[in-house]
Amino acid sequence: MPPQTSKYRSHPKPKKSINYLVWFFVFLMAFMLFTSFLAGFYYLSLLYQLPNIKTLNDYNPPLATRILAADGTVIGYLFKEKRTLVPLSELPPRLIQAFVASEDARFFKHRGLDFWGIIRALWKNIWAGEIVQGGSTITQQVTKSLLLSPEKTLSRKIKEAVLAYRLDQNLSKADILYIYLNQIYLGHGAYGVESAAQTYFGKKAQDLTLTESALLAGLPQAPSRYSPLLNPQKALERQRYVLKRMTEEGYISESEAQAAAETPIFYANIQDPNLTLAPHFTDLVRKYLFQTWGSEFVLKAGLVVQTTLDPSFQKAALEAVLKGTQAVQSRHIYTKTFEKVPLEKIHEYCPKLDQPIPKENKKRPEFSTGVVVQVDPIAQTAKVCMGQEWAVLPLSKPVVSASQIKGQKDDEELAKNETSPPPLMIGDVVRLRWDPVRYSLTILDQNQVEAALLCVEARTGSVKALVGGKNYNQTEFNRAVQSKRQPGSSFKPIIYAAAIEKGLTPAMIVMDSPLYFGGPPAWVPQNFDHKFLGPTTLRTGLIQSRNIVSIKILQRIGIQYAINFAQRLGISSPLYPNLSLALGSSGISLWEMVTAYSCFPNLGQRVPPYYIQQITDRYKRTIYAYPPKAEQVMQINTAYTMNQLLEAVVKEGTGWKLKSLGKPVAGKTGTTNDFRDAWFIGFTPQYTAGVWVGIDDLTPLGSGETGAQAASPIILDFFQKALSQTAPQEFPVPKIQEKESDSFQDVQEEAE
Repeated sequence: MPPQTSKYRSHPKPKKSINYLVWFFVFLMAFMLFTSFLAGFYYLSLLYQLPNIKTLNDYNPPLATRILAADGTVIGYLFKEKRTLVPLSELPPRLIQAFVASEDARFFKHRGLDFWGIIRALWKNIWAGEIVQGGSTITQQVTKSLLLSPEKTLSRKIKEAVLAYRLDQNLSKADILYIYLNQIYLGHGAYGVESAAQTYFGKKAQDLTLTESALLAGLPQAPSRYSPLLNPQKALERQRYVLKRMTEEGYISESEAQAAAETPIFYANIQDPNLTLAPHFTDLVRKYLFQTWGSEFVLKAGLVVQTTLDPSFQKAALEAVLKGTQAVQSRHIYTKTFEKVPLEKIHEYCPKLDQPIPKENKKRPEFSTGVVVQVDPIAQTAKVCMGQEWAVLPLSKPVVSASQIKGQKDDEELAKNETSPPPLMIGDVVRLRWDPVRYSLTILDQNQVEAALLCVEARTGSVKALVGGKNYNQTEFNRAVQSKRQPGSSFKPIIYAAAIEKGLTPAMIVMDSPLYFGGPPAWVPQNFDHKFLGPTTLRTGLIQSRNIVSIKILQRIGIQYAINFAQRLGISSPLYPNLSLALGSSGISLWEMVTAYSCFPNLGQRVPPYYIQQITDRYKRTIYAYPPKAEQVMQINTAYTMNQLLEAVVKEGTGWKLKSLGKPVAGKTGTTNDFRDAWFIGFTPQYTAGVWVGIDDLTPLGSGETGAQAASPIILDFFQKALSQTAPQEFPVPKIQEKESDSFQDVQEEAE
């Protein structure tokens, strides 16, 4: 029987397919293990590179050094980052809530990272079509700002996430908020909420309202874009977003949000007037700090520099200087200009001024040049060409139109009028200054008359006011300290004091008669009035400022003796060892002259002027305190006699304008050859003040601009304002002199 065959035939198993699948999974597992190994290795290497978060346990960011006036007013900042630390306990809860609601709503719930927050922010940004919410937590922002570089790479994002988690484990939420609110940049140079509150609202952060807090909390995402000073509408839109988020998070009610949104906001002047009150003074402080501790330390140390400046005195000084220089300017024409372009060549000259102007105005050069192509006396503006750019700018001084002056038809004729010359004419080449804070161009003042004023408290030497020039923005040159000009007759009291110290008396007779000194070159000194009085007492010689009398006194006491005496009083500049010294021929600073004159009301004690009282560091530790200094440099009798003589100069002589002060005051005028310099150094029993008026390049001020005419009115104006609330005091009479005062008066009367 044949074998039976099955109707079903068996199929072979797909061995090859199974093998491929096995190998695929083996390869996949190997790849995953390998990539995991690489990822782990990469992660460990990143961990090795991570900075130590423990550095944040002692948060010491760069702080601005503050310069304070005597009354505590901030008159200057020195900084790389303008920041003032403020404890979290001093911040209003609404301010903290505003930042948390808008920047990191789950801040108090997450552990440094908020994945849901990232997704939510991404969705809101897509929905709004712009970035309205960041994805980083507050903790991440702190790590990014303080521990990592600003580069945008995957490795930095991983580091940021790891550090944020670690930071959340090591610091409390309060500590993280403290760092964040003091570290964050909020625009216009303000770092931290305290600095921002001062910048935008002129108040401390602890005094911020809900309205103001919400506006600040809207700035971190884009400080420039949402700046209320640059884009007020955008800033308000952002503020309303913050208020909405605070409502959603339950921090405030709908009615509170509505009320805050409707509350008007009053912004502070971005340029605090107190910060421009004494620029030459604060610059003097800055130079001292940099020289003593170095700029790198000072700009980050957060020092508090307590100065001696009295804001009321400083304001009075600045107003007096501006008024006085304008008065001198109004009496004369100063035709010097940078350059004058003929009318027919303006169209050729203008394109030469063309310079590439960046699209961002912030990067404009500070100084540029333009040519005046039109002057509008009605609008008080000048149209200035700067290459391809044009600007219509306000004039710094009123201009009188040609039609206002009978018989004068054009600008050239108008320039001939001495009473009201226009400050600018068509064709004048002017210097322009760009202000990046105010985003504006201004024409630099063409008025060349300058002045400096210094006032110190005689007893202590503390500087109460210092004006180094009428416009710090035009030149930082400090004429009260750096400039050394001939003091003219204001130096004579030093010669007279030296003579009295040596035994001469006010009643002593000196012949006011011609002098001749053979050359080469020959010198024939003259009195101001070119007259001679014959026999003249020392007292009359000083009161009437007789040059010949001063020269003969110097001859008698000796030139070197007078130089040594002047140096004892505080004159440190080199003095020419010749008889012209009696007429103030050597260049001396206003600072030195005020120092020397202060010896008189101090009854012979030299008290050096100083301007820094105390310096404390960020921990309120005193690192500097001014040590009081005083040295007896002349006899008490000599100083007392000089007080009497210089009072007489005001009552009877060239200082007569100060009689209207109505208080005891003494001083002396000074005028140099060709009216190049005008001085007045004066003092009351409490204060010594001096003023210099002149032109930097030694151009004469103009005929008749003596110390009495140009300088003494400035001191009078200053004293009237600064001392308006000060009770009059008499000059001190030394005890040893009381019995002799009557006989001294008798000697004076006999001499007369």
